[in-house]
Amino acid sequence: MSKAILAAFIAVLGTGGAAAAAESCSLPSLADTVELKQLPGSDLMTVPVEVNGRPKQFLLDIGTNPTEISESAAAELALPENAKAVTPLQYGGGDIMAATGSGISVPVVDARHNSGRNATRPRVGIDSFTIGGATARRMQFLIADDKEMGKSKPYDGLLTGDFFKQYDVELDFAGRQINYLTPTKCTDPDKVVFWSHSAVAVIPMSLPDGKIHTQVSVQGRVVDAVIDTSSARSVMRRDIAEVILGYKAGTADMAPAADLKDASGEQVYGHTFSQISFAGGVAAANVPVLIQTNSMIHDPRADTVLGSRAQSADARIPDLTLGMDVLHQMHLYIVFGQKQIYVTAAR
Repeated sequence: MSKAILAAFIAVLGTGGAAAAAESCSLPSLADTVELKQLPGSDLMTVPVEVNGRPKQFLLDIGTNPTEISESAAAELALPENAKAVTPLQYGGGDIMAATGSGISVPVVDARHNSGRNATRPRVGIDSFTIGGATARRMQFLIADDKEMGKSKPYDGLLTGDFFKQYDVELDFAGRQINYLTPTKCTDPDKVVFWSHSAVAVIPMSLPDGKIHTQVSVQGRVVDAVIDTSSARSVMRRDIAEVILGYKAGTADMAPAADLKDASGEQVYGHTFSQISFAGGVAAANVPVLIQTNSMIHDPRADTVLGSRAQSADARIPDLTLGMDVLHQMHLYIVFGQKQIYVTAAR
């Protein structure tokens, strides 16, 4: 991706009128820090973890959906089904509340309390799960629906933020690091962003389905977008391209993307958008986007995982998915309590 995209992402307008700082702009406390590893041939990132003391790699899938483990990893580790949960995460020999002095505990999610489809999905018990310096004991993880995870897909699970959701999240893709931090009370963008930076963008967000949603402007039209670290490519749903933006399949605006097909065998198309603009005055230029009807299936012969990770049973993929082909050039600070994302260029 060109340097123009990176430059455009941090072109913040009108920051001089930012709101006054909140009551406290002191530095947050660090609850846990974890390294990220880049999948070969892709911008996707995995997180090294330990399951019952055995090293595994989980795909970074930031959000608040349940963390999942692959069927193959569960079988390899002989994890028992439907074991009871749970104890708090332990960090550096004590729980995170004691380690940070924040007065915040970290509950571990018992998947049995989830409603809807997750309530009936199979799950397994895990004696210990370690991420960075934090260890949780007697947990439950859902078994991933994706049968290729741990086989043709080179990772053993999906790591979300479900048991760290009381914390803010810093995603430093250039530094290959994710940090979990005590919630900030500050609202001054230049003080919230505590690392060395120039311009800062502030993007409102919501989490209606466990994914990070925001709104963007594409060709002057408002489109709902999902920030998805588990998607290698940025993807637009075909009906948005055709009905909202007026593109027509097979034209220069919506040309076939080689011989790519989605999970239902329908042709995948492509378009390079001259600009995608976010609320708060940040914009991306010359963004290549796949246009498809359904989710993608990973081809074991290919080098990368393409398109949205949403399964084919979930026919309505998001209007627009912003994948790691764009996100890896950004440094994100997700403040859940403020429902804001603070964005700078990757360092």
